[in-house]
Amino acid sequence: MTDLPLVIGAVAAGAVVGLGGGALSVLLERVEKLREEEDEERLEYEREVARTRAEAEAAGRVAPETAPWMGERYGWTWLERVLAPALGALGFGALTVHGPVGWGLLIHLFWIALFVHIVVFDLKHRLILNRITYPAVLLALAISPVSPGLTIVSALIGASAVLAFFWLLNVASRGGIGLGDAKLGAVIGAVTGAGPDSSHLGAAYAVIWAIFIGGGVALLLLALRIRKLRDPVPYGPFLCAGAAIILYLTS
Repeated sequence: MTDLPLVIGAVAAGAVVGLGGGALSVLLERVEKLREEEDEERLEYEREVARTRAEAEAAGRVAPETAPWMGERYGWTWLERVLAPALGALGFGALTVHGPVGWGLLIHLFWIALFVHIVVFDLKHRLILNRITYPAVLLALAISPVSPGLTIVSALIGASAVLAFFWLLNVASRGGIGLGDAKLGAVIGAVTGAGPDSSHLGAAYAVIWAIFIGGGVALLLLALRIRKLRDPVPYGPFLCAGAAIILYLTS
């Protein structure tokens, strides 16, 4: 049984690491110049609204109603200050309680830290950055021989299979499922792995968990009237949740 002081230390470390993931999110907002991009989009939208109103007035028509610009928030928010540390503490604590202490646990905790950052950034900006997913896939493949339950072959198969699955969904949904989700899928597949036999289907189970969790959350949001049927819901957090469950079960 894992020592209580070790678990408490892991929870505290997870909170600190989660806060660091939030800080990384704020930093990447600036690096990617997301505020500047939104400002340009807002100005273009306001010009279009003004043009439409002017044309309506010139033609003696009532100007059509236009929705106000719904801007995003930048900098430190509750996502970085509260959610990221909470998720980090939960993930670190759960894996430390469940799994033996060793290099395998440290590898899994690293992925939990990465998932926390991805969840926060995707919830806030509905973006999953290439500068995060590309290095993560390469790293997952590189350390797969020393990762619990993985080999380089299973990591490659998992990454390829999940990437192909979400790429096909992207095509079928005409962009409803973003390519960012497909690239994150490659990370998830490489981290959880897949094989030609039924004994190693971590990547498949991670996706199945993501679908069930995502569907449940979407139904809840619809029932509470927080979201409408056509409102986009970031899918990255559900993929990360599915992968975290597999890491917990295989730790």
